[in-house]
Amino acid sequence: MTLPSPSALLGIKGFDFWYPGQDDTVSRLLSWFNSDDRFIGTAIPTGGGKSLDALLVAVLTGSRTVIVTATKGLQNQYVQLASQLGGVNVLGQNNFICSLVPSLRADEGPCHDGMSCSLKENCPYRVQLNRALSSQIVITNYAYYLAQTNFSQGLGEVDLLILDEAHTAGAFSAMENFLTIHLSRLEVESLGVQFPKSPDQWAVWKLWAEDATPAVKSQVQVIEAEIKELRDSGVKAIPSATSRAYRGARAVLARLERLSGVSEDWVIQPTRHGYMFTPRWVANYGESLFGKVPKVMLMSAILSHKTLDSIGVPKEGRAWLEVDSYFPAKNTPIWHVPTARINFRTDDYGSTIWCTRIDQIISRRLDRKGIVFTVSYERARMLLARSSYKDIMLTHSTGDVIQVVNKFKSMPAPAVLVSPTVTTGWDFPGNGQPQYIIIGKIPYPDTRDPVAKARHEDDKDWGSFLAMETIIQSSGRMSRSVDDKCEVLICDDNARWYMFRYKDFAPAWFNKRWKGSLSCVPNPLV
Repeated sequence: MTLPSPSALLGIKGFDFWYPGQDDTVSRLLSWFNSDDRFIGTAIPTGGGKSLDALLVAVLTGSRTVIVTATKGLQNQYVQLASQLGGVNVLGQNNFICSLVPSLRADEGPCHDGMSCSLKENCPYRVQLNRALSSQIVITNYAYYLAQTNFSQGLGEVDLLILDEAHTAGAFSAMENFLTIHLSRLEVESLGVQFPKSPDQWAVWKLWAEDATPAVKSQVQVIEAEIKELRDSGVKAIPSATSRAYRGARAVLARLERLSGVSEDWVIQPTRHGYMFTPRWVANYGESLFGKVPKVMLMSAILSHKTLDSIGVPKEGRAWLEVDSYFPAKNTPIWHVPTARINFRTDDYGSTIWCTRIDQIISRRLDRKGIVFTVSYERARMLLARSSYKDIMLTHSTGDVIQVVNKFKSMPAPAVLVSPTVTTGWDFPGNGQPQYIIIGKIPYPDTRDPVAKARHEDDKDWGSFLAMETIIQSSGRMSRSVDDKCEVLICDDNARWYMFRYKDFAPAWFNKRWKGSLSCVPNPLV
């Protein structure tokens, strides 16, 4: 069917035309909403209008909708659109100042010690939350949504949950951060509890948590009685030391109760100050994200069925919608350039070939700008030390990424950004000028990490799946509009077999751009 323009459907200005194929996408999403399937995975590439799709489904179905995003930038993008429809943005308490004690954040306010607050009704956080509870469309982020719906009052009855950038919802991201339990030696021992003597055994930790819980609960009750006595005496604020002790004891108690309630073996990791416990797979805890919401829409440019599996979306009751990119595939060809097999075994000879090949690519592209993704800081430093084009290269540390990226963006050609990390969350539009990206290595995760190692033991393809997600994200950094032109050159001979074996981990629009292996450095994209 032919739909009216988005502006006509939403009742707002500025969206008089559909992106190519977008009206069909919205029609199919509406069909899903009226079907028996609870979930739908929607792979919509960059430029396809995901944010507008989400709002159209929310408005046209009349659903009370919560839209969850991964980044502040995307959250703000939604807010700009949704505010015209009465949508409300909701943030955590740490983003607000306490009205009663302006020197504190809202999450540090006296009300968290059980003190009454005469300004409670005017608390900026609570005002925002109350507006959200009465709004038809709510915008928030994963961290707040998970905490609010699992540990607090929630966001009211929700008909439709839209999870944007859904690939960031699972392992190594939102759900994993939410589920992981941290215990420090100092906070535990301050409550009279000692860590177990066999800290590498999960069964020992679980029993320890069960045994320690009553003792910590008793400590919480003692401090609560002290606070009640102070409150009854008429004090306006609890002493800071007592407040810190109370909140610390409650936090430890909550973590112990969660730890003792875990029904499977988690990964135990020693930290500098104590221990950290992480589930092997977050898929087993998908309902902490989905709750009882009857309709759940998951969206991402790089979404795959394996992504949905990893988050815990059941196969039964799952629909799937994959949208093609209307950006011309010829504008973003992806090639493997023969170099060397690059991994932790690569010797100095192989590294020399690698640096030389990258220099050869750059030498033929001095009329444009490029990015070299090195995967590690060590390899980035090596390239800068050996490259003949170090004078036009910029690289960064963990602390100056923003400054270096902004400098690179403002530089004229030729310029090369050498980075291990800006593979996602950064845009480098070409503004009509051809650019290039060099992927210096198939970006497998570090399997020395205990969690990654445990998951690899269960699923030998897990690291390959994560590597493909990073390749797709990396390849799109300079292709942000229909007019952008950017060739992607992979300088790792592992690409010969990897890109074929794991093509099912990539969406169809990306596979259309993969051209295979070359025999030499190609001519620049015109």
